[in-house]
Amino acid sequence: MTVSFLSDAAAPSVRGAVLLLPGLCSTSDELLHLQSSLRRSGWHVSAPHIAGYSFDADGQRTTGFDQWVDRVCAEFAQLRQQYGTVLLAGISAGAALALAAVARLGQAAAGVVLMSTTLRMDGWSVGRSRWLLPLALYTPLGRLWRYRERAPYGVKNQRVREWIVQELKDRQISRAGCAAIGVAHLREYDRLRRAVRRSLDRVRCPVLALHAREDEVASLSNIDLLAHGLKHAPLHTVVLENSYHMISIDNDRRQVAEETIEFARAVAEGRAPSTSNQS
Repeated sequence: MTVSFLSDAAAPSVRGAVLLLPGLCSTSDELLHLQSSLRRSGWHVSAPHIAGYSFDADGQRTTGFDQWVDRVCAEFAQLRQQYGTVLLAGISAGAALALAAVARLGQAAAGVVLMSTTLRMDGWSVGRSRWLLPLALYTPLGRLWRYRERAPYGVKNQRVREWIVQELKDRQISRAGCAAIGVAHLREYDRLRRAVRRSLDRVRCPVLALHAREDEVASLSNIDLLAHGLKHAPLHTVVLENSYHMISIDNDRRQVAEETIEFARAVAEGRAPSTSNQS
């Protein structure tokens, strides 16, 4: 697939809007390459700050996951008033948040792009310790525990990984996400992903799922979960061969942008995106 990236001066008329959702306690920096590619291809891009979900330099305070979904749906409603076609796209926890929103929005959403879906956190770096996570999230044992980013930082590309390490030395946040995430945020995300798994059959719009074969956080079993749960939504999956979890900044970032743009274009033109899996 070849996508022509036009200069800003020669950008085509706006095709519609894409609402971007980065990971938990993160910023839209995770999706900068995708943002710029979408804009050059004629899409308006919105990446709203979500109180209690997005990174906050003044202090990480959480809110209930329903409020996260409310904020996304409110942003979607504003975009829909201005643009006829509105898609959602999220990475990691943002993918689950996008699914929760489109399950509520029904056919109002033109489509949704899921990058590195984490409805199951069972990748090769998680290990057996994942079985202890409920103790940390739902008992007093975990009140002082925090999840801390560590190598490989979701990135296979060594140069990008070194850049992330340097960023985390200088501040609390990097292109790959927050240096540490507290129990309150993780507990609300756990509640969100459980709710999403129960509501997959309410999704009615086309779905593109992009997932790395070597994702160290969430295995390809997440694709199987989507395939079984999305009973009323066409699902197109693409398995990426040269990235870890953070596919939007890793070796396959250009393919992520190209696949997303082609999917969005098909939706805008009224073409049914392909439902054949690429694995």
